[in-house]
Amino acid sequence: MILNGEFFSEKSKEYNEKTLDCIKESVEKLEKIGDRPLMMLGKIQSGKTKSFIGVMALAFDNGYDLSVVLTKNSNALAKQTVSRLKDEFKDFREEDMVEVFDIMCMPVNMSKFELGKKLIIVVKKEKNNIPKLIDFIEKYSLNKNKKCIIIDDEADFCSIGYDKKKYIQEFDLRKIASQINELRLQLTCRFVQVTATPYSLYLQPENIDLNNNQEIKPIKPSETVLVPYGEGYIGGDYYFDREKYPLGEYLFEKIEKEELEIIKKRDRRRFKKEEILTSSKIKGLRNAIINFIIAGCIRIIQNGGNPRGKNSKFSFIIHTEVSKSAHSRQDELITLLIEKLVEEVKKDSKLLNEYIDEGYNNFEKSVCAYGFIMPSKDILRKYVKRAIEEEWISTAIVNSENDIDTLLDEDGQLRLRNPLNIFIGGQILDRGITISNLIAFYYGRSPQKKQQDTVLQHSRMYGYRKREDLAVTRLYTTTELYEVMSNINDFDSKLREDFEQGNFENGVIFISKDEKGKIIPCSPEKIKISNTRILKPWKTVLPYGFNTKSKSYIRPNINKIDNILKRNNNGKIEGSFKISVDDISEIIELIYDTLEIETSTCVDKDTFLSLIKYLTKEEINVFCAVNRNMSRLRKTSRYYSDMPYNRDKDLKTAKEMAKEIPTIMLMKQNGKKEKGWKDGEFYWPILVVQNNINTAVYTSELLS
Repeated sequence: MILNGEFFSEKSKEYNEKTLDCIKESVEKLEKIGDRPLMMLGKIQSGKTKSFIGVMALAFDNGYDLSVVLTKNSNALAKQTVSRLKDEFKDFREEDMVEVFDIMCMPVNMSKFELGKKLIIVVKKEKNNIPKLIDFIEKYSLNKNKKCIIIDDEADFCSIGYDKKKYIQEFDLRKIASQINELRLQLTCRFVQVTATPYSLYLQPENIDLNNNQEIKPIKPSETVLVPYGEGYIGGDYYFDREKYPLGEYLFEKIEKEELEIIKKRDRRRFKKEEILTSSKIKGLRNAIINFIIAGCIRIIQNGGNPRGKNSKFSFIIHTEVSKSAHSRQDELITLLIEKLVEEVKKDSKLLNEYIDEGYNNFEKSVCAYGFIMPSKDILRKYVKRAIEEEWISTAIVNSENDIDTLLDEDGQLRLRNPLNIFIGGQILDRGITISNLIAFYYGRSPQKKQQDTVLQHSRMYGYRKREDLAVTRLYTTTELYEVMSNINDFDSKLREDFEQGNFENGVIFISKDEKGKIIPCSPEKIKISNTRILKPWKTVLPYGFNTKSKSYIRPNINKIDNILKRNNNGKIEGSFKISVDDISEIIELIYDTLEIETSTCVDKDTFLSLIKYLTKEEINVFCAVNRNMSRLRKTSRYYSDMPYNRDKDLKTAKEMAKEIPTIMLMKQNGKKEKGWKDGEFYWPILVVQNNINTAVYTSELLS
C-alpha cells in the first residue's frame, strides 16, 4: 500500500496517530474483503467525516479514481457534505486533480480531461438522486474506467430495509436499499459503511436471498474499524455513567411527562398561556429557557463580556415532536415567554429577580465544581436583563427543507445569528447536522418503540465541548426518557468496548424471560432496546425512584430480613458473607414489599429476582452495611438518588467479592423524614454482577 502518495502525504498532516492507524487499517481491509462491507464505527458527532475523508485520500493514492458519498436524504446535510469536501480537497481542486460534485448539479457534458481527474460525487439517499448517478456512470462508462469506493454515511439510515409483498410470505428490498444495491452491482467498487448506530446492520444475515432472482450484495459488515474520537469529546458516558464522570450529575434536569402534552397543542383546559410566567404546568420549559439565557450570559461574561463574536454565541435545541403544529405551538409559547420577560425587565420585577437568583444558585454549584469562577449575582442580573431587553435571543423552527436551507451558513451548519439561539424541530435536527456551542437540550421524543439507533441519533448534545460550556450545559427530559437513554448508552458503550478488546468473535448473548419467568437465550431480533439492560462485569443493578411504605407497615419485614441475615452471619447484620439463593430471594421479596415504586423505569421485583437466578444457581455474596442516611432525591436536582453506597469503599468491597458469583449489597437506611423518607428503617438492595460474566443484553419481557 502506497502511504507517501500525493494525496495522503498532504492530508496525513491533519491527523493524529490513532486516526492515521484507523485510515490505514480501513484501506488495508478494503483490499482484502472484496465487495463485502467495511464498517467504520464511530460515535455521535465525533469526527467520522474527517476519518472517511482520510480513507478517500489514501484510496486515491492506491488506484481508486471515483469516490461516491451517500448522505441522508437532507438538502442541508448534502450541502454541508459538499461544502466540507470542497474545502478538504481545496488545494487538489485548484491543481485540477480532483472535482467535487452534488449529483443533482453535474455539468451537462464532461470532457475526457474532466473525467481524468479524481471524482468525488455526493448523492442523497433519495429516489431521484441514485438513478441519476447510475445514468451518469453508464453515460461515461465509469464502471469500466474507474475504480470506485462508495462511502455510505449514516449507513443504517435508508440503506437497508424490506417490504413484505401482499398476501404472500415474500419480501423485497425497499426502494433506496434496492437502488444502492443496483449501484453496487453496476460498479467495481469497495463499500464502506459509516455510522455510530450499527445495530440493524450487524443483525443482517450473511447472505440474502429473497426468492425473486435478485442478486443482493452483502449488507452485514465483514470487518469493523473503530473510528477514534479526540480529546474534548463528550458522549453518552459523560451524561449517564456517574462512576466514570461524577460531574455529569449536574447535566440532567427533570421535566414532567404532562408538560410535553401541554406544549404539543393548545388546550386551555390544561394550560392558559397568560399564566406562562407562573404556572407550574410548564415549569420545565420556562426554567429551561430562563436557564439558557443565564448560562449564555455566564459564558459571555467569562469570555470578557462582549456578546459579539463566534465564541459568544450559544445554542439550545428543543426536540419533542415531528409535527409542524407542535413546533408552532412551542415557538408561540417561547415567543410569549420572552415577551413577558421583556415586560418584567422594564418594571424590574421581583419575580424575574427570583428566577435569576434560582438559576444562579443552580449554575453556581456546577461552575464551581468544574473549577471555574462564577460571576457575581449583581453582574449576572444586569447581563440577563440586557440580553432580554436587547433581543440577544432568537427562535427558529427547523422542520422542512425550505426552512433549514435559509438557516444554514456557507459551511452547511445552522447559523447562530444571535448570542442565544433556540432551535425548535424534529427529525431534520438529527444525523449529521452540526450545531455549534450547544449548552441546552430539551428532549421529549417518546416514540412507541424507542429504538437504539433512533434515540442515539437524537442525542445532539454529544460532540466536542469546552469544559467551560459543560459547566453550564443542561439536558431537560423526563425521568423515563433519561433512563431509556442511559440504558442505550450502556449497550452502545459495551459494544464498542467488545470491539476494542477483540471480544466480538464471541458475540453478545441476548437473553429474555419466558412465560414461566425463566431467563432464556433469544434471537437479537426479539430484543426491543427500550426494555433492555446490559449485563457486564461489575455492572450494578438497583431499584431507585421509590419511597417506602409507612414505618409501621414495613417494620415486620425489616425484622424478618434482620433475622435471615443474622442466621447467615453468626448473629450479626453487618458484614461480608455468603447466603443461599433461596434466602436472598426471600429477602428481595420482603424488601420490595416495603417499597412504593414511583417511576415506570424502576427495576421491578420480578426483574431483580430473575437476574439473580440467571447469574447464580445456589449461593450469592452479601455485603451488608447499616446506619446509612442516603437522601431520597439528589442534592443537585429533583431526580431520585441512585447511588446508595460509597464508590471507593462499599462498591470496591462488593466488586472484590464478585469474582465467580454476584454480590448483593444491602444498604440498611435510617430512612429519616428530613431525607425525604417516612422515618422508618429500610433495606436498599444493589446487585453487582460478577467479573467472569459473558456480556449479555437482557430484556425483562418476552417479545415475539
